[in-house]
Amino acid sequence: MRLAYWSTVLGLGWILLAGCDGGQREDVLVVYSAGPRPVAEDIVAAFSRETEADVELFAATTGQVMARLEAERYRPRADVVIFASRVAAEALKQDQRLLRYPEPSWLSETEADWHDPEHYYFATSAALVGMAFRESVYDEDADWGRFLSPDPGLRMTMPSPSRSGAAGDLVVSLVLDRGDAIWPELLDARGAGLDFAAANSQAISTTLVGAFDGILGAVDYLIFSQIADGAPLVVHYPPSGSALVERPIAILASTPNEELSRRFVDYYFCREAQERVAAAHLLPARPDVAVSDIRGSRELPELLERDIEAALKQQTRILRRFQLEVERAEIVR
Repeated sequence: MRLAYWSTVLGLGWILLAGCDGGQREDVLVVYSAGPRPVAEDIVAAFSRETEADVELFAATTGQVMARLEAERYRPRADVVIFASRVAAEALKQDQRLLRYPEPSWLSETEADWHDPEHYYFATSAALVGMAFRESVYDEDADWGRFLSPDPGLRMTMPSPSRSGAAGDLVVSLVLDRGDAIWPELLDARGAGLDFAAANSQAISTTLVGAFDGILGAVDYLIFSQIADGAPLVVHYPPSGSALVERPIAILASTPNEELSRRFVDYYFCREAQERVAAAHLLPARPDVAVSDIRGSRELPELLERDIEAALKQQTRILRRFQLEVERAEIVR
């Protein structure tokens, strides 16, 4: 598959790490998590206190997590993985690398549509991917078409889809929604000044210092976190649709710690853990857990249509083309 994309764009660094780490240990639960790091750290620590289990956490970007899993394919270390993309989880499922968890006791208390119907992965939370602007330039009517044009009027940045799973999901969704006609529009946007940040944090920091007016592919919970700290930013959901990005948790089929892995998955859906998720401004999987005051509502805006099967089949082609033809395009200004 599809995991080859992540190892290609990130190089061989994780292969060296995998060679030094050794294999799985039955006395340690190994968790890989694609951010947010503070939430993962808090939940791992709380689970470890409650169960007295030793837990090793590797928290990184989606690209780094996926590349490490691919590098360790034949000598796996992780027991549980938390993804920032449903497409990434589906890829491992189709590669027969996930363990089915048939009927968790908490299933009926969560957003059923967010989970794999065959129960190989379950969304712990979700975020929306749209736009963010500095308050001074915010336009409440802004839509994708404006920024896929030769004259957007604002200078925008975007997290690199090769590093950010959410940005990657957005690019795939936009291409599937608009068809091949979007490619010259993307080049127009690049020529008009669209720049790419290494990850979400860099996109936010450069916008805050005034280098850019806003962010395309902004992950809303990250912007809400900045707003909570007083940043003059506005989250914006384009009228034609934003991308809903679930954050699934899954057990690897290779785990020697099946029972402890299931207990960890169960813990992620308990009220205490879900409240930690909500406090990070994510949408918790449990509807009975209130969202943060900054987010304010569980109501979803207009969403881009999504076909997981189509996204999975075309993700590698779309993201490679985007990287080569758009992100790395040489622009003369």
